[in-house]
Amino acid sequence: MQERLIHLLEAIAGASAPVSVRDLMEITGLPKATIYRNVASLVDCGFLDETDGGSRYVLGMRFVRIALTGKADSHVIRAVAAMIQKTVNDLGETAFFSRYRGGRVDIVAVETPSDPAVSHIYPGLGPRPVHACSSAKAIAAFLAPDLREELMDVAPIRFTAKTVTDLGLLEKELSQVRRYGFAVCEGEIDEGVTSVAVPVKVDRLGSVFSIGVVGPSSRITPQIQNRILPVLTAQAQRASAAVQQCSVLETAPVYPEPEIWRDRQPS
Repeated sequence: MQERLIHLLEAIAGASAPVSVRDLMEITGLPKATIYRNVASLVDCGFLDETDGGSRYVLGMRFVRIALTGKADSHVIRAVAAMIQKTVNDLGETAFFSRYRGGRVDIVAVETPSDPAVSHIYPGLGPRPVHACSSAKAIAAFLAPDLREELMDVAPIRFTAKTVTDLGLLEKELSQVRRYGFAVCEGEIDEGVTSVAVPVKVDRLGSVFSIGVVGPSSRITPQIQNRILPVLTAQAQRASAAVQQCSVLETAPVYPEPEIWRDRQPS
């Protein structure tokens, strides 16, 4: 039974549109009764969602969440490497890419400018505090409430005089991030250092990734609105598409396209 469930998930993951039981019969060769029984089990556990009044199926929110948050860092970095490099080239500052996973936000990729004559900030890799880092704020603000609660530290550390440690004030700041679409940390971890991040949104999951830049406050702060945000917003859109185009199941087999879908293609 486990093999049949995986077979159905692979078929739906590789489909270009929501699938019906008839489609799944054509793709997998399984009997109708077997498909109905197993699809019902997958819907019950949240691995599939019903669409079109229950006549078609797509990967469920629970499965998508597990697949994306569990995807190896190397796969994510490979998918967004061009966007990170483009950000560095356009802004001349250090760019970073972060992800939500396992109840925390990590910076998983950093790219620094190549000009040795200009000083730059290297933020390091690994966990980021949600109360004091733009990368984590940009993600937390758009996460589902139950996931956001996992990120909140009940006793946040004060790094500098500008660090926000009051959870009520932090919630207000996250509301502002949702309203304006970006997060800023100005001297909240290191004095004189500013970072800016925007969410990289994933369909139905909200923001589980973010992309941003960090550098000396004297260079970053004056450029946020007119220069930095347009670049970050454009690269976040590209990164969103790139991450989602990564196969949800890296080794999913290629099935022949059902006749019913081929008939829908424009001639």
